[in-house]
Amino acid sequence: MISGVSSGIQMSMPRSDSRTEQALTEENQQLISDTLSQFDPDNLTEADALTIVETLSEAGIQPGQGLEAALSELGFDAKSIGDLAGVSQSEGSRPPPPPPQQSTEEISELVDFVTTLLEEKLAESADESLTDEDRESIYAQINEKFGFDNDDSIINLKA
Repeated sequence: MISGVSSGIQMSMPRSDSRTEQALTEENQQLISDTLSQFDPDNLTEADALTIVETLSEAGIQPGQGLEAALSELGFDAKSIGDLAGVSQSEGSRPPPPPPQQSTEEISELVDFVTTLLEEKLAESADESLTDEDRESIYAQINEKFGFDNDDSIINLKA
């Protein structure tokens, strides 16, 4: 058996509080320029900031010093855009934790409840089909029993 052996060599990885940043390509810079040309840096609205953030995010352009410099060159302040869009994080803060996972028991209870409702409605139906009214009734009962808002999804599809 081998017990604690120390060679005296210490290995350390460089620590960084930010993500590894990739340099902006000419294509990225052109997209940034084209996107920002649609907006007035002195009169940005929340909707403008959200559009800018979404466009850059969809293009895979990550926040970082390169993006901040590109925005600055065009007369925009990255922090202001982030603040308006609600995506800025203060130094040292972490993103919010993921939403709680649905437990298997909760999912089983939901499935059992939906199955029972469907069986009841189908038993009442002459042609074993559901009307839109039946579907809405089932959905309302699920929302009521499990405390969902009408805008909530009953299944969390995010991993």
